[in-house]
Amino acid sequence: MYSRIRREISASSKRSLLGLIPGRSAFVWVVAFSVSINLLLLAIPLYSIEVFDRVISSGSVETLVGLTIIAASALVFSAMFDTLRGRLLSRFAVGFERCVAPIVLESAIANTDRRGDGRTHDLVKVRELRNFLSSGTVAALIDAPFLPMFILILFFLHPWYGVIALIGTGILLVMGIASRWIARTEISQASESALRTQAVLDGIVRHSSLVRAMGWTRGATREFMRLNDEALSPVVRASERVAAIASAARMTRTVLQIAAIGAGAWLVLQNEVLAGSLIASAILIARTLQPMEGLISAWRALTSAHEAWIQVCAAVAPVLERKRRTLLPPPSGYLDVLHVAYRTPTAKRPILADITFRCRPCEIVVVIGPTGAGKSTLLRMIAALESPSSGAIRLDRATLDNWDPDQLGQYVGYLPQDVELLGGTVAEAIAGFNEVARDEDIIAAAMLAQAHDMILSLPRGYQTEIGRDGNGLSGGQRQRIGLARAFFGDRKLILLDEPNSNLDPEGEEALCSAVLQAKERGAALVIVTHRPRLLTIADAVLLLRDGTQLAFGPPSGVLPMRVPGAMPVGPRAISREAEPHISSVKGAGR
Repeated sequence: MYSRIRREISASSKRSLLGLIPGRSAFVWVVAFSVSINLLLLAIPLYSIEVFDRVISSGSVETLVGLTIIAASALVFSAMFDTLRGRLLSRFAVGFERCVAPIVLESAIANTDRRGDGRTHDLVKVRELRNFLSSGTVAALIDAPFLPMFILILFFLHPWYGVIALIGTGILLVMGIASRWIARTEISQASESALRTQAVLDGIVRHSSLVRAMGWTRGATREFMRLNDEALSPVVRASERVAAIASAARMTRTVLQIAAIGAGAWLVLQNEVLAGSLIASAILIARTLQPMEGLISAWRALTSAHEAWIQVCAAVAPVLERKRRTLLPPPSGYLDVLHVAYRTPTAKRPILADITFRCRPCEIVVVIGPTGAGKSTLLRMIAALESPSSGAIRLDRATLDNWDPDQLGQYVGYLPQDVELLGGTVAEAIAGFNEVARDEDIIAAAMLAQAHDMILSLPRGYQTEIGRDGNGLSGGQRQRIGLARAFFGDRKLILLDEPNSNLDPEGEEALCSAVLQAKERGAALVIVTHRPRLLTIADAVLLLRDGTQLAFGPPSGVLPMRVPGAMPVGPRAISREAEPHISSVKGAGR
């Protein structure tokens, strides 16, 4: 199904989310079944009229049996149609989730602006909509348009019956509006509090070891309970008020039924109607007001579903509006970074400004600089995870936004500073979601990363479960498995952010060997580091400070050997931020 949806999205970038949902024609049958259900339910009041007005007066048992069989058959068919309608709505709801959920997930992966904003995850909202579509609330909404038909029938029986139904409808409509207003106001307040509560809870759970080590367990629990109480209070208030309105609605419907029976009795005594209309009117009034009463209790569900639909539509908009990109030939690995700058709306100064360098296949560019120089941000932009505010990043002369994201990802190996491993086995962590990954390719990547022997030393080798986010491994093991993942496949551009931060000297030597082997295979490598060992194998060094490029060139030019007591001079002179790297490189060379 997802492949079909992707083809439809690619065929028309103007298509709406509603237009992509399969099974929309099922609603035609849902409406048809609803018409049949409501028409067949008229059998009961008609049966009452015929029994009281004809059978009792004629004393015909045969007529009574025939009418009873017809009424019972009508109810059986009504129940069958109601069951079919429920099944259609349930299957439509499942089809809705199967269609929308992958689009929402794709948008969550691609759209960095929606990450970490504290809102309920968009996929949770998709499930809320699925539950709403398969609930009885939708059936009540579909039955609501038949209300005028029942009121007309009541007017046909006698105007008083119609007036009673209209009065009841008006009262319940006012109650429904009040219920909607209460639900919307309270849910809005609860949502804001729930976001704050969820953000605090996520932080506590994510840093649970720190909370326990610092003795903050009771304080964290108190803070969570305080925020949780703030989130629950509007929900409780809304539930109590909506429940009170729903009770008043039930009482109103019962009072109107009594009024209809009383009015009908008076009309019978006045010989204006027959006795059968007395029972028929009570049944019809109950049937007329029942959907309205149900909607009063369902306003919270309706409001939540409306808010969920707005959030889901906002989530999928980037995917639906994204134009299809032409698949380009496989890249060779020529990387050009041209006058790239990057800044955020809240930043006082650019994070990066006017960065320009080139990395060819079979070359290693090492990026150095003090903390906060923008090194990791630069690597994220090269990995197409962030877009430059100005300038361009080209791979084989094509800017990154001209590459199809999935196609580009096949040729770029990326190891972030905080190694993120998906759960599962070691083999699955290396291959990721590659559906055609072969065992020999996984092992080849591990051997290239000098991680094969380390993996074999694990309890179950490549089938060892690494735990959530790789928490079953040490930092060095995660680093080397992440490096194997970056090397897996036909990677033409490899980006490594602090790949040796958790490695011991032996692991660092293995890393250098792995980097050199990747270079021999024709890959272009851009590596961010604070440690000197990788500088000894670099073809070029990029020196950053405060987001600006101080120098780029061969290590011997960017990091010149200093004469004691003299400062570097000439066009290649660099700032004192490079001095620690200079002395470290001299020490590594001894």
